[in-house]
Amino acid sequence: MLARTLAMVNPIRKAGCLIIGDEVLNGKILDTNSHVFAKFCFNELSIPVKKTIVCGDDCDDITNSLNTLIHDDCDFIVTSGGIGPTHDDITYESIAHAFGVECKRDQQTVDRMHSLRTEYLTTLTDRRLAAFYRMATFPVASDTVSVDKIYTDDSLWVPVVGINSQVYILPGVPQLFEKLLLGLKDSLKRRVDVDSRLKRFYVKTTTKESELAPFLADLQSSSNATYGAGSVKLGSYPHFAWGVNTISVIGDKHVSVEALRVIVADVVGNLGGEAREISVEEEETMTTTSPQK
Repeated sequence: MLARTLAMVNPIRKAGCLIIGDEVLNGKILDTNSHVFAKFCFNELSIPVKKTIVCGDDCDDITNSLNTLIHDDCDFIVTSGGIGPTHDDITYESIAHAFGVECKRDQQTVDRMHSLRTEYLTTLTDRRLAAFYRMATFPVASDTVSVDKIYTDDSLWVPVVGINSQVYILPGVPQLFEKLLLGLKDSLKRRVDVDSRLKRFYVKTTTKESELAPFLADLQSSSNATYGAGSVKLGSYPHFAWGVNTISVIGDKHVSVEALRVIVADVVGNLGGEAREISVEEEETMTTTSPQK
């Protein structure tokens, strides 16, 4: 059982993502939610996603995968998928099982369903309505497990269900996933551990990756020796459409901004290929768009 003391609302330092669904594993759909989540954590919260797991619609698989993320010290975990009306949508009951609590129909959510979907719900037979209500059947709190229903949008009846202010259950539909995730942003930002926020810089160059690789390898080794392994992470990312590579310089709480600035200057001064520092926004533009012809 994954229960913990209710008073333990941890600051957020690292995130984890659990994508649930046989349809992802068998290639029926393309998972985009893990990508959206990683960008959200990196851009909005400035924290790393430590691990993403994809598992099937199986109670043991969901429980074991969730347990892995929790034991990997992920303070903020989202699940995506498996909360629909069909028999294979078992995320709520599986997570309830993982935390040793019951699942019950939530009347507040049922009321919201009827408020927003009255015309449709009146067309359903009793069995079909019962299936629809599966989407309002959530884990319930106990003496050792807290459960929150977070309604982030008045136009939606579905809440984000939070367990112990750590595990947040979201739908798999990409538009809903992103909308509800963004609705959590302000409350999550207040919990992010300030010292754990990542500091990031980018450099753009036309030098090819094979040519810059030896320099970056040496710089990574010297950064590890100076600040500790993992405190500074150097990455190289080709943008073929733009004809450039970008180098990321990311530092954790063990490295000051001033020290990272020295590393960035070292990169700019040694890469060639018209190397220059660029903004986060410019790097994002090259990642998500192609040059105008």
